[in-house]
Amino acid sequence: MEGARIGVRLAAGHARAALVVGGEIRHAACRSGDEPELARELRDLARGTPVRSVTWDVSAELDPASAGSPVAAVRVMPRLPARGLGSAHPSPLIRALVRRQAAVIGGHDLFGVELATLDIYEMLRTAAAAQAEGVSALALTATGALGCPDHELAAAEIIRDAFPRLRVSLSHQVGGLGLLDREAATVINTALLGRAEQVVERCVRIARRLGASTSAWFVAGDGGRISAERLRVLPVLGLWATGAAALTGAARLAGVDDAVVALARPEGLAVGHVRDGLPHVATDRPGPGGVRMAVPQASLTPIHGSHAATASAFALLAEHDQHTAVVAVAGTGPQGDGRDGIATDRGRAAAARLSSASVLVEPTAELAAIGAAGTEPSAWLDTVLYAETSEVLARKQAAVEQRALTLVAESGARLGSERVVSSRALSLSFLRSGSYRLVVRAGGRAEDEA
Repeated sequence: MEGARIGVRLAAGHARAALVVGGEIRHAACRSGDEPELARELRDLARGTPVRSVTWDVSAELDPASAGSPVAAVRVMPRLPARGLGSAHPSPLIRALVRRQAAVIGGHDLFGVELATLDIYEMLRTAAAAQAEGVSALALTATGALGCPDHELAAAEIIRDAFPRLRVSLSHQVGGLGLLDREAATVINTALLGRAEQVVERCVRIARRLGASTSAWFVAGDGGRISAERLRVLPVLGLWATGAAALTGAARLAGVDDAVVALARPEGLAVGHVRDGLPHVATDRPGPGGVRMAVPQASLTPIHGSHAATASAFALLAEHDQHTAVVAVAGTGPQGDGRDGIATDRGRAAAARLSSASVLVEPTAELAAIGAAGTEPSAWLDTVLYAETSEVLARKQAAVEQRALTLVAESGARLGSERVVSSRALSLSFLRSGSYRLVVRAGGRAEDEA
């Protein structure tokens, strides 16, 4: 019998799931989100069909405002400010998550040159003080870590040796050029480590109940899927997965790889793009609490107003886009409420204003769950490098691309299917001649693909 994939979106104590096998889509809903009940619902959903994988959208379960734990934020910098670190972060969310803030001498420039020797003893004293205050996790952000992460790695090693119970997140693992954006992402990532461990373990247990050969994966904000191990270390990658999964689901149901997509919701339309089967993502958009972070998320533009107004606005956008226009009802589900009906009416109104070449998608299951089932392995790397010649740049760029391909393989890609989707080297000559920001996106086809 042909294998199948299941996608599940967890939110607000309930779950909505979709099984995709061939051209068939089945749906299920679990209102309590209780583990035994959810496992039973997924078994009933499969109805004897072998399930190759369960891919989870857990972004609603990783809300840092409600699920985040207090952390210590430590910045490694070549010189301590004369008047201390100054006022706290402007975001109320970050201020709420950071219980202790400290600075330690060390760091590099963006090109890997050491600016100051890492003060190991001060780092240990800072970690000891954080643990004494009851903080269980430390967010470490070193100056120039994208160019050279040595001080972050060295600090993490000595902290783990001296304080085994203290979790540590490193900013270079998150990536991103802006120091403040990278630090904010690292703080939120650190605050979610405990919650992510609970959520991941629960999802893996439920997937195993479907059979020994059923694997568990998680939707990332870039629209691809990542492993349980990667989400445990970098839960911040799992934020904003719902929008990306919905775009993926809309394109797959429409049968296109390139599209401008309008997700119809009760409050309005959310417009995004899909290229080569992957949602368009960006790193410069506000995240939880309005905080800008160096983490990719689906680039969605909201359009609010009456049904007629939103339909007209999207029709204008679609007219100037060379790709297929797709309107999808994002909120439809097997046990929806009246708001699902509003979303459906809005979607139909938008589709009615478009040409005959457009596609209206009204799924029987929740769109994000369908998209989760259809996600493929992915990786996104955002780093800085220095190259004096074009030959050196090509060699270093190839090395980063290989790292991205390795991450794709670790997310279950079929051997030989890994590919570099995009690789952009952006000159940073305003900082120094020969410096580049390198953004690499890679993908692949899942080993469990039916």
